[in-house]
Amino acid sequence: MNPDRQPVPVALGYCAVNWLVPGGGYLLARDFRRGIALFALLNGIFFGGLLYDGYLVVPAGPGQEGFNIVALLSFLVQACHGGGCLAILGAERMGGVLGGLLVRDAGKAYSDLGAFHFLVAGALNYFATVRLYDLLAGELPAADEDKAKDGAGEVAP
Repeated sequence: MNPDRQPVPVALGYCAVNWLVPGGGYLLARDFRRGIALFALLNGIFFGGLLYDGYLVVPAGPGQEGFNIVALLSFLVQACHGGGCLAILGAERMGGVLGGLLVRDAGKAYSDLGAFHFLVAGALNYFATVRLYDLLAGELPAADEDKAKDGAGEVAP
């Protein structure tokens, strides 16, 4: 079941909710099956990353020592998980042991399965959010427009 078409500002609001809580935008759009599935899948991958002692790679700025494009792109994709990324960055700001474990310096070489889980969860949430916008406010393909004009998917004589 596809959600009902919405005006662009409403669709963008649903997408913002979906970025913050993966699957939440679909739940607001009353696409419960996809919303619950995305919530469970994407947050499961993200929490799996936490169990593997994953971390966010926060890159140095351009021109600073330790800057590299891979770290920057990795952080941007990890940030697409939204709420999980904000929670980790908040824990880092509060300091303590938890913050030091969850955020690592991009200038050092790390290879970790948990960080990859964060990357996958962020990438999948990006695609799910773009798909939500497409379902709610994107342009209809020509075949779908013709069906909408003919009414309820009936074939015109």
